[in-house]
Amino acid sequence: MTKLMRFAIGLLLLTITLAASCGQEPQSEETITATGTAESKETAVTTTDSAPLPPPAIATTLPTSTPAVAEEIVNEAASFIPSPIDGDGALISLRMDSQVGLLLDEYPEEMRDEVAAALGAESEAFWIELAQRQVALTYNRLHFRPFFYADKGQLPLPPQSLWHIELNSAPERQTINNHDLILINYTFSSTLLTGLDEPANAEPALAEIGGIWEEPFILPPDPTQLFQRTGNACLNEGGFPPNSYDSENVDIFYDYSCTADSGGAAGCHRTTLPTLSCLQALNATVGTVETAVRFQRLEWNPDLADEIRIGEVVSEDAPDLLVVSEDLQNNRIIYRYFAPNSCALAESCVNGAGWRRLLQFDATAHNLGGTALDIGPVVAENPLTNMFEYNSCHAHFHFQNYGEFQLGSASQPSKQAFCVESTSRFSNNELAPLTHDYSCNNQGIQAGWVDEYGAGLDCQWIDITDIAFEDATTELPLSFRFNTEQFLCEGYPVLDEEGNPVFEPSGLRNSNGLPISRPQCEFVADWDATNSGTEDVVLPATGSFVTEPCASSEQGPRRNCGFTAVPLPNLPESSTEDDPALRCTPGSTVQLSCSVAGDAAQVVRLCETSAMLGTGTACTFSDALLNQVVSGSSVQLSFTCPFVRDENEPGGDYALYAAPLFTGDALAEIGCSPLE
Repeated sequence: MTKLMRFAIGLLLLTITLAASCGQEPQSEETITATGTAESKETAVTTTDSAPLPPPAIATTLPTSTPAVAEEIVNEAASFIPSPIDGDGALISLRMDSQVGLLLDEYPEEMRDEVAAALGAESEAFWIELAQRQVALTYNRLHFRPFFYADKGQLPLPPQSLWHIELNSAPERQTINNHDLILINYTFSSTLLTGLDEPANAEPALAEIGGIWEEPFILPPDPTQLFQRTGNACLNEGGFPPNSYDSENVDIFYDYSCTADSGGAAGCHRTTLPTLSCLQALNATVGTVETAVRFQRLEWNPDLADEIRIGEVVSEDAPDLLVVSEDLQNNRIIYRYFAPNSCALAESCVNGAGWRRLLQFDATAHNLGGTALDIGPVVAENPLTNMFEYNSCHAHFHFQNYGEFQLGSASQPSKQAFCVESTSRFSNNELAPLTHDYSCNNQGIQAGWVDEYGAGLDCQWIDITDIAFEDATTELPLSFRFNTEQFLCEGYPVLDEEGNPVFEPSGLRNSNGLPISRPQCEFVADWDATNSGTEDVVLPATGSFVTEPCASSEQGPRRNCGFTAVPLPNLPESSTEDDPALRCTPGSTVQLSCSVAGDAAQVVRLCETSAMLGTGTACTFSDALLNQVVSGSSVQLSFTCPFVRDENEPGGDYALYAAPLFTGDALAEIGCSPLE
C-alpha cells in the first residue's frame, strides 16, 4: 500500500492500515467465522453447496485516469447540499426513565457520608454526563437487534447531539441490591427522523402512527468501571475477535442477557468464560435498574423534522464518504506485552515483541451519500479478485486496501483492514434508513451510517515505542486516509449485462504475490475531497491513559485515571548480563509496608516494569499486580513478584503508582518499604 509524504521535510511518516471493530454475526451452517486473537474486525466467509459462482468480469486494462490525490490532507466537505425531502418522512420519539449514580461501597464506611455529600453538590452537567453514559449502554442491543429478534431490524439511537437528559430529582443516598449508592432520577428523550417505510422495517409495532414499542433493559445504576467490577460477564463479543474489549469501550459490548456459559463465535464470550452471568455479576457488585426505551411513531411534523435533521447529503443517488477527523482526538496510550508468536506481531501491528507502548484512537468514515456503499458478501468459492486475503494466523479473510493511518515518526509496516460494515447512524434524516443488512458477512456502509474503528480494539493503534522524546511531551499530526486505492465505489458501480460488478486490475499484489482486482466505478465529482483527516496529538514521554487526569464521573479505587508514578529506590548495579539486578525474586510473594502522610485515603497500584523500556507500565486495574486503599497508619501489601517474560524481560521488578481515593482530595505522600 502506498505510503504518502504529508509532513515537514525530514519528518518520516508512520503508516498503518486500518483494523477495527466487527459487528455481530448470525451463525449458521453456511457461515464460517474466524477465531483470530489479535484483530479488530473479522470477516465471515459465505460458503454454499450449490455450483460455484461464475468468475467476475475483469477488465484487461488499467483505468485511463486516476483521481488525483490532494497534496494537503483535507477535512472539509465539498459542495454540500441540504438533505432532499421528497414528500413526508417518518418520526419516532424515544423516552427512557431511569436512575443513575455512583457506587459508594468501595469507600471505607467512615468516608461515605463525606463523599456522598460532595457528589450530591456536583453540577447538573456532572449528572447529565453520567446519565449519558448509562444511556450509551443500550447501544449493543439496539444496533444489533436482528441478532436478538428473528423478525426485527435495528432501532439505532439518534446522534448524541440530539439526546435530551432531564434531571427529575435531587441526588439521594439509596440502597439497591444491598449496595450503597448516591442516585438521581432522569428522563432521556430524543427523536428519530428517517424514511417513510423505515419504522415498519425496524419494528412492526411502529408501522402505524401512534404505534409503540418498549425495548426492555437492565442497566447498572453506576455505569462507570463496568469492566473493573464485573469483568467480561456483561460483554457480548458475538461476531468480534477475542480481546476486542477493554475498560474504556464497554458501551459497545454491554448485553444484560449474557450468561456465563454463552461461549463460542455466536455466544457472548470468546476471550474467556466468566464465572457469573451478567445479572449475577451486576447484583454482586453494583446492583441493577430495570427500565425500557419507549419508541412511539409520531405524526409527520415538518417543523420538528427541520429541528432534528442532521447529516448533509452530498450525493443523492450515490455513496460518498467523509472521514470524521475529530474522532481521532479520542485517543489514549497503553502498554501491552506481545509474545514472539503474537498475531499482532505477525500482522505487523507492532514493531517488535515484548512490551510496547501504543497509541490507540478512533477512526470513523461517514457515508454522506443518499445510497449505501455496497461491497457485498465475501464468497470463498470466488477468490479471483483477491480483494480478501486469507490470514492463517487468524484463520479468516482480510479486506484489502481500506485506508491508512499516519503519524509523524519512524517508518511502520502496514496493517491490512477488513470487515467494512455499518456500526452507528450518525445522520438523522429522511435518506438515512434505520435498518441495513451489512455485517462482516455482507459488507457495506448504509446511507447516513458510519463504519467505526474504536480505540481499544486489537490493532487499532500505532506503535509509538520507538519515538524519541526530547521533552516531556511531543506533538505530532495523526492522520486517517480512506479509500486511497479506490477499492470502495464512492459513486456508480460499473456492471455487466447481467448486473454483476466489473473488476479491473489495481496494479497491487497481496502478500502471496497474487494480483488484486478492484470493482470498476464511476466516481462522483470530488469524491476524495473528504476522504482524509488530520488532528494534532500531544504525546507524553512516559505513562499511559491511567496517568492522565480523570473525567469528573470517574471515582473510586478501581478507576483507570489520575494515577501518579511514585519513585522507588534505584535497582543495584547488575553484576553480569546473565545475572540482572532484581527488586524481588520472580514468582515469590512480596510484602510491603506502606503509609500515607495526611488524612486523605490513597489508592496504591503496583504494575510490572519493563527492563527493555526502562519504565513502569502504568497499568490498568485489571492488569495490576495489586490495587489497594491505604490510609493513615501502616498498611501491609502482599503481591506476587513479576515472572520472567522472556530473555529481555527478566521480571523481578515492579512500579508503584498512587492516586487519591476520592478525586476531590489531594495526592498525599506515600512511603513503602519491604518487609523482611
